[in-house]
Amino acid sequence: MLGFLCFIISQPLLRFPLLEKLNQNPDFTLAAIANPLLIGILIALTAGIFEESFRFLFKLFLMRPDKCEISQPIIFGLGHGISEVCVIVLPSINALLMTGQLPLALLERVLAVVFHVTATIVVWNGFQRNKKALYLLLAVFLHGLLDALIPIFSFFSISLPLLYCVILAFDILMVLYAFHSRKYYLREET
Repeated sequence: MLGFLCFIISQPLLRFPLLEKLNQNPDFTLAAIANPLLIGILIALTAGIFEESFRFLFKLFLMRPDKCEISQPIIFGLGHGISEVCVIVLPSINALLMTGQLPLALLERVLAVVFHVTATIVVWNGFQRNKKALYLLLAVFLHGLLDALIPIFSFFSISLPLLYCVILAFDILMVLYAFHSRKYYLREET
């Protein structure tokens, strides 16, 4: 539930309205027209800043203890990712069905949920290893980098299937990292 709330607070309640307000600014609109790639990358970075910072704050203030089993970030990340699915896919499900885009949208969401789980593990690793700020910055960087692929591929007209292949490769690396990170966590009770 906390992972679900983390996404709702960080994106629909805070980031989305701020981006909407920014889009109403004529100077920003001109900057976006003049430098679409740069603005797209900066907007992608804001997703990492908001989501990873709120993951960090939820862990810092609401999730105890700092040292925990690896199931804690996995469950939190699933809640976060499923919340994003509810906000992004569910409102447009009829349009996706009518245009035949639902399978592609679901694939993209599965890749996103995998990333959210592994990004949560990155943030939690900072708590496990007493390097909270370093791992927060790493998570923001990784999230910004992944989201920046979208405007980069769009700007250079690179195919969507290739983008999904790159995201899949990114996810595989993140899953391997998460698997390696198990050693930082307490053993699960049996």
